[in-house]
Amino acid sequence: MSTLNDLVDYATPLQPTATEIRTEYIEPITSSTYKYTFRLDQAGYLDTNSMLIFKLKTKTHNNENRVNLHNGVLGGIKRVIFQVGDNIINDVQDVYKYSTIKNMNMPNSMKNDYLGHYLGNSMYTDVLKDQNEKPDIDDTSATVNSYLDEITNATVGSINVNHKKSGTDFGKSTGASGQGAKINSMPISTDISKNHQYGITLGMLIPALKGQKIPLFLFDKQRILLTFEFNTSDVYCNSIATADVAYDATGDGWSAPDEVTPADVKMVVDYIVVPTDAQNELIQQTMADGGYQLEFYDVVNVEKNIPAGGDEVEHRIGQNNRELHNVIMWKETAGNSMSTQTDGATKQKGQVYFGKNQKCQGFAYEEYNVNIDGRDEFDHFVYNPVSQYNELSAVLGKDWDVVRSQYCCDDNTAESYLAPLENGLLGTQKPLGLCLRNGEPVVVGGGRQIGNYPVIWKWKRKSSAVVKNNCPRDDHTIKVNYFCEVSRVANIMNTGKGMNVVVSY
Repeated sequence: MSTLNDLVDYATPLQPTATEIRTEYIEPITSSTYKYTFRLDQAGYLDTNSMLIFKLKTKTHNNENRVNLHNGVLGGIKRVIFQVGDNIINDVQDVYKYSTIKNMNMPNSMKNDYLGHYLGNSMYTDVLKDQNEKPDIDDTSATVNSYLDEITNATVGSINVNHKKSGTDFGKSTGASGQGAKINSMPISTDISKNHQYGITLGMLIPALKGQKIPLFLFDKQRILLTFEFNTSDVYCNSIATADVAYDATGDGWSAPDEVTPADVKMVVDYIVVPTDAQNELIQQTMADGGYQLEFYDVVNVEKNIPAGGDEVEHRIGQNNRELHNVIMWKETAGNSMSTQTDGATKQKGQVYFGKNQKCQGFAYEEYNVNIDGRDEFDHFVYNPVSQYNELSAVLGKDWDVVRSQYCCDDNTAESYLAPLENGLLGTQKPLGLCLRNGEPVVVGGGRQIGNYPVIWKWKRKSSAVVKNNCPRDDHTIKVNYFCEVSRVANIMNTGKGMNVVVSY
């Protein structure tokens, strides 16, 4: 037991102060409808669990809009910039595509129940066991469309979206199009006080925070800015307004561009304040020769285009003299790939879950190879969907967690009606990947050093201009995003007049 003498014994050194977490709500220093900039303090460490929080507000269609079921509000984040002084740490365009692949790859139970609370995503799937089967719901007395009512071509064994358990029921695909359409959870109201508050952790948006905390206290006399740009609502919000669910006309289940806008945008920042001795030890490193090196990931987004009917391309995606870890190819089709032809009329029901912006389009026949420093990475074009899946799993560090028909969309799978076109799942999540990591669990030194020659991505497809036997049309123009994960270093040196920061690859 402590005595009075122990309390006044100044010869015994005290234990360092315990680590503290200081949480603050931060308002943007500048803002517009779709762009918000925040300034952080030079205090403690920036934690990956700090969040961007906001609500959404609809203009006219009260309670008829909802964030999409696939990735929710994450699909609404277009660009994120992390800036220290005049140095850009991360600047990622179309960050919602990259982040969806890297941070939402988990079982549906976790994705919908855990992330769904923050992001609003809610997509559940079932295997049809009987032609008259209805989705399982708690209220057995409720009038619910069967799967066959919603998806005309659904057959026993088809994988379909559970339209009653998921966030939105998009109604019938034929006849009285949209009949029975209903938002099951988190509708967006014109009254912002009634709307759900969403939250996205910075670890999902800023690659530099992957696996580490950023020491903000080292950036003395430097402005630390975070800028977030939002997409317009037609990219990530669904609508069940009458015209939008008229699938036999022009309805595709998506909101108008300016129908839904963000509001009450703030940040909840966790500053982790460590003991003074620990901070001083890190500051001492900035005074040594060479200064302190902060190693982190950067994601370079290289955009390319493939013309309509273009069946073979070679894209030079650069990355000369950089250390490259992974490359992910995201394919966005401008055309209506999930449309069906019924009695000469086009049905749009298959567009409602992913649209054109949230799906990574797969093709029945596609293959790829990658040339690095004048040598092809594979001894043949990778054409088998399972081999392509395995390579993507190496990029992600675990299996790509989607239902089979979302990745394997060859003609055999399509004609078996494992996923009818109008249920919106066939070939909607098929990114291609290349892993160049060497097995070392480090940022710098864990990838492959690219020489003076640009990385060349070779890709082929066999396109078809018709919809036949559930095989989609796949000759559309393609917008391609190559997300390249590279090593980057911030060198921090104490000059006596403040910290000098130099960022380089």
